[in-house]
Amino acid sequence: MTLLFLLLVVFTVNHQVERTSLAEMVHSRDTFRALERQQQDLLLRQTALLSELPSLKALMTTNDQPTIADAGKTFWRTSGSDLFALMRPDGTLLAVYSNGRPIAPEDCAQALARSRDTPYRTTLLFISGRLFEAASEPISFSSGEQRRVLGYISNGYELNDHWAEMIRGSPTGQVVFATSNRVIASSLNAAQVGDLVPSIVASLTQASQTHALTLGREGYWVTSFLLQEQQKATPSVYLVLLQSNKEKTALLRELNGGIVLIGALFLLIGSGIAFTLAGTVTRPLGALLHSTRQMGRGEAIAAVPATGLLELRELGEAFEKMHDQVLSSQTKLIEGERQATIGRMASSISHDLRHYLSPIYANAEFLSSSTLSEQEREELLTEITEAARGMNGLLDAILTFSRTGIAVQLVPDSITAAVRRAVAMIRPHPDADGVSLDAAKLEEFTGWIDGKELQRAVYNLLLNACQAARCSSFPPSVSVTMQQEVDLLGKAFVSIRIRDNGEGVCNNIAPRLFEPFVSAGKESGTGLGLALVKRIAEAHGGSAGMRRLEDEAAVWQTEFFLLIPLEPAADLAVAKEGTLGVTP
Repeated sequence: MTLLFLLLVVFTVNHQVERTSLAEMVHSRDTFRALERQQQDLLLRQTALLSELPSLKALMTTNDQPTIADAGKTFWRTSGSDLFALMRPDGTLLAVYSNGRPIAPEDCAQALARSRDTPYRTTLLFISGRLFEAASEPISFSSGEQRRVLGYISNGYELNDHWAEMIRGSPTGQVVFATSNRVIASSLNAAQVGDLVPSIVASLTQASQTHALTLGREGYWVTSFLLQEQQKATPSVYLVLLQSNKEKTALLRELNGGIVLIGALFLLIGSGIAFTLAGTVTRPLGALLHSTRQMGRGEAIAAVPATGLLELRELGEAFEKMHDQVLSSQTKLIEGERQATIGRMASSISHDLRHYLSPIYANAEFLSSSTLSEQEREELLTEITEAARGMNGLLDAILTFSRTGIAVQLVPDSITAAVRRAVAMIRPHPDADGVSLDAAKLEEFTGWIDGKELQRAVYNLLLNACQAARCSSFPPSVSVTMQQEVDLLGKAFVSIRIRDNGEGVCNNIAPRLFEPFVSAGKESGTGLGLALVKRIAEAHGGSAGMRRLEDEAAVWQTEFFLLIPLEPAADLAVAKEGTLGVTP
């Protein structure tokens, strides 16, 4: 049994060493992806802020290349980026600045033209043998129909040797950025580059597959990930991770020798020690086990006898201390839950107040325009007033919510009007900029509703749809439709259906999407919007849900719906998920 145990240890350690090597490579990959996401978000925000600088807009209006090239250096130094460029509206390069080795303007112009065609996203650019991740934003004057593009700004950072060093998973790991025929940047030293580069480039055909690579007497685990496919003048770019087995092999050799020696000694003295300790250990362990079971049942534990070996006595004392700490932790946990509840309530308040602040802020900016007619000003003031009333109503509802949950006051009102108000409120929101919102053909329906709460629910769905549509490979589009439907029991409902052509919801998130604090990946999301939508729908006696549009050729990908009964139930029973079998 001892020999079998030692053989099992050897096998387990060998297997664990291999798993550790692979885990370190995965860690390096995840580190790169995390750093890249952070840099991408920072880059997009920085580029957007630079594009809105009044001084930069004034500079671009000169349309004079020497003036722009000379003054643009100030904005480049302010950004602190590795790559900075200014272009005309047609993509003509006016000025380009970069840290480190110089880059060819003709290469830069061709690469930046591709970045300009993909706004709101970052792009990998291969320029003069250097790899950059860049973002481009239009520099525009005014907004809406009067918007005029003055030019484009591109801002980026370089993926170089310093980046490779940052994402190394261990001292024996290495990171390489490469194309199909050369190495761009790496954490390798000069000698290693000469030995490893040919094999690394040859292994790029095995992308995303981990395989062994032996050079001389040293072995490596190698895996590569495609960062960007070949696009015009930019070749395919790969991230290659290497993990050396040299130190681990030496460690295993020493460990195997030590295990064999320990095994031989254990065979000689193991039996004697076992018989000697049996009586001394069994009784204290039995008492400790009894106390453990009492603790598991939530009973007061019996005192552990201070007998047996010193280690067992210390274990008994540690167990009693642990029991005391568990009781203390439970008290702290209750207090923590109370604080968490306060935090969730604060998140919900801020999440909804932003819905009303967006049209106030946007319409207040429009009011400053001297070209507005008196009728247009009155319309903007009306929208601001409606949003302010909505905020006041929201605060009143929150006071009621703290005692009874979602507070609705059902009165005969126009369902269609509530939907139209939500559409009007979403249009000036920044996330709806550039999104085609189709809500022209809405049938008129009247029911027993709380207009403000229903408007709030529709607004949340429209906001989510606009945010999802902006990530689509198609022109972003959102549609709103309304129709009457009847369930299997003959009860009439108004279905409010909101479709978008975004990327859809992940399968692991979809079943829990309407639960509180569940978010579909938005970094600024609180996970409360859809949960509030569901609660508002249920408070009206209806339901909310989501479905996929399975037709791969269809532009629409996702549909969220609200089912609002035309007549309220006698007891205002809450419709549970799955109880409505709706047929048009």
